[in-house]
Amino acid sequence: MWSSNRDRLGWYQRYLSGIKAHQNMKIIEVQKCEDILFTILDRVQQQDYRFQVDYSREHACFDYILRTEFEELDMEVSLWFNDFSLRVEESCDHHYTLDGISHQTLPTKGLAYLTVPKESERRWSGNEIFHPLPESSQCSGHLIPGRVINILKELLKGAIVYCEQNFLINPGDVNASLLNFDGPRITLVLRNVMKPLRVNIIPVVRRAMEKFLEDGNQKEKSIPETNKQASPENIDISNGTYYRWRFCFERPMWKLLEKADADGGHRLESLCILDRIKTDHWIPGEHMQGLTLNQLKMVLLWAMKFFPAQEDWVDLESSVYRMLVVLLRCLTLQNLPNYFMHEINAFHEGFPPQFDFKTIYKKVEDFTDSPEKYLQIHMTHLLPTHRQRIDSYVKMLLQIQDDEGLYWNTAYFDIFLNKFQVYHIQDADRIGAMQLAWSKTAKLVTDEGCSS
Repeated sequence: MWSSNRDRLGWYQRYLSGIKAHQNMKIIEVQKCEDILFTILDRVQQQDYRFQVDYSREHACFDYILRTEFEELDMEVSLWFNDFSLRVEESCDHHYTLDGISHQTLPTKGLAYLTVPKESERRWSGNEIFHPLPESSQCSGHLIPGRVINILKELLKGAIVYCEQNFLINPGDVNASLLNFDGPRITLVLRNVMKPLRVNIIPVVRRAMEKFLEDGNQKEKSIPETNKQASPENIDISNGTYYRWRFCFERPMWKLLEKADADGGHRLESLCILDRIKTDHWIPGEHMQGLTLNQLKMVLLWAMKFFPAQEDWVDLESSVYRMLVVLLRCLTLQNLPNYFMHEINAFHEGFPPQFDFKTIYKKVEDFTDSPEKYLQIHMTHLLPTHRQRIDSYVKMLLQIQDDEGLYWNTAYFDIFLNKFQVYHIQDADRIGAMQLAWSKTAKLVTDEGCSS
């Protein structure tokens, strides 16, 4: 038998309370580290005006409400190029090798070049981050993110030495040894009360999609109308490969999520719970990549799209399961569509290593089947009798192949919620759509089961 609804909800509420109890202390320590970083970056800006310090860090402060693990953080540095003629272009018609690093010209979703038009060539000629292209090219050249990274690394080294010598920071506050490694990451390790804090310094061109896309048609082609906040003015670019820039979706995610629970729902709390679970339990294999907070945000955005009703998010258990069913499906298909650019797979957006689909799926499936054993925060909280939530039918339903997107909709996911007894929907039209989808998928699953 299921335990009472009150008992089931108690597991989630106690777990969330435990998270929040330690969160404020961690945030205070992280903010002390931020003060050290601001001191260093302020010196960088004095040396090179192109690197601007962002003291507001609005979406980062929002992340602190959600984040349950503070071992690694990102610190964005705004790039100021003072040239609105620049263009974001997805392809390049010339292959070239720069600084001994191979250049792959095949278009890659989510990556783009920042190009200088021919009329602006004189402004950039001789600049260390500008690489000119032959006259036959459609533009005069590219701004190379790899060179931006190299310049910022050297500036950071000098700024750290300067700040220590002038007693602006204490010796040993910052470990800059990782700056000596080649690669797209700029990582500093800061001394913290609890444990060392790794900070990735990320140069970002703000609102690049709004400023530098060539025309409105290109904007419409690049950005689907998923939501008003997905418009180009909310999308930045940062360093991706040595030659190409990467689209950044942190700000549009923040814009969509900051008021997600204005109706009193539990969307953000469910995200917070799963972020803690993935940190403690959903551990990938050695040298493999696991889930990130940003990927869980993408899952939540899709869940909010598929489950728009207020009654979908009335309690913690139901809210967590609405994220879980989307996450399980994405892990099964090994594809998490980027909410803002659907052709991008969010599982492959980050830097290597490779995502560990097999391990992470098994761990997420086990949590979905028996969440209480993961939510237990004290041995006196006795685990209820286990009732299987994920059976062979659910597994087969998750594994239905879907090249045309026929099973990427509310009705399909409602089947799982109904199976898990967390549906709680009263809308007759939605119930009817779920029942219709159930009959279709049941026949499909039965046919595939018989054929196998």
